[in-house]
Amino acid sequence: MNNTQKLGIFVLIGVCAMSCGSRKEDVAENYLDLNEKKLPTTITCSALREDTARTLNDDLVNDLLRYFKQYQGNKIKIQTPIPEDWGVECKLTSASPDFDIWIIVNTGEPAYKFLATVTTSSEMPSIIQAIPVACNVGIEKNNFIESEQWTAVVQEDYKVVVTKIYEKLYSLVDTVNPDNESVRIRKEDVYTIENDGRISYEIPPTFDMDYSVIIQFADTAAIGNVLDEQWQWNAIGIQEVVEPLNILFTLATTRFDRLSIHNYRGDEMDIIDISSYLNKHNIGYLAVKKGVKPLFIPYSSSRECLQKAFNYFGIESLLQEEDDYDVTD
Repeated sequence: MNNTQKLGIFVLIGVCAMSCGSRKEDVAENYLDLNEKKLPTTITCSALREDTARTLNDDLVNDLLRYFKQYQGNKIKIQTPIPEDWGVECKLTSASPDFDIWIIVNTGEPAYKFLATVTTSSEMPSIIQAIPVACNVGIEKNNFIESEQWTAVVQEDYKVVVTKIYEKLYSLVDTVNPDNESVRIRKEDVYTIENDGRISYEIPPTFDMDYSVIIQFADTAAIGNVLDEQWQWNAIGIQEVVEPLNILFTLATTRFDRLSIHNYRGDEMDIIDISSYLNKHNIGYLAVKKGVKPLFIPYSSSRECLQKAFNYFGIESLLQEEDDYDVTD
């Protein structure tokens, strides 16, 4: 090899090194001027993606999709193809100088958003951990519409509360399966961004104890829905009858999506969501037996409520002929 050839090789190596070094620097600096949002903040797919989103490189996309398969919490019910192209929408105020908090969104019309913690101590950023925090997907068929929406709130204490709502709405006249009923499921997952950038999942409590309960509910925010003295007498009359039978009783006027069921000692037995019933009824009763579909009972006298509830629970009616506790008869 002559001197001219050797010189050419050294020049080529130098050019490649400068090119690769420049590319790494460009990629790293590409994420330094992201828009920053203060906490608390809400993350949703309904908002338009900002034009300043920075495209993720292939290594970061691979890490993101790997964590998407591993996250703890309620999984997506509607299975759709996961987008291949992603960008950083913004970053959130971080608790530590050792990592950033990114909001990552698929390019094009936003359908998914992730929250990711990303290293800042190395030359090239890498994902420490990532969780899906928002989605907006849907499927339309001949006789139903299926949709799933996730939204999240990142609080000042770095708790991430992800609310997940799945709905399946059948047409009013379903000639194929007339017994199909619309479904609405609401779940909530809670995470915490730790000081080292890890994201911990708050395991929800589990309730293994069986129970039966009558819920007397009313949406006090509804126009004209005023709770009078009769409401109170109905509650007193029902509880007097069911407590000796070990049937629980609960009044509900708020937090219908996370209603706590307690026994008569005050122990929490379950947390249930009855908000779907508020779509059609702003007042009434629910007879609930764990593991069985609830029975809605229109608002009526306590005696009428108990008769229907006893049939639902499969127990013999113990109501007396003269109903001393029910002033409505």
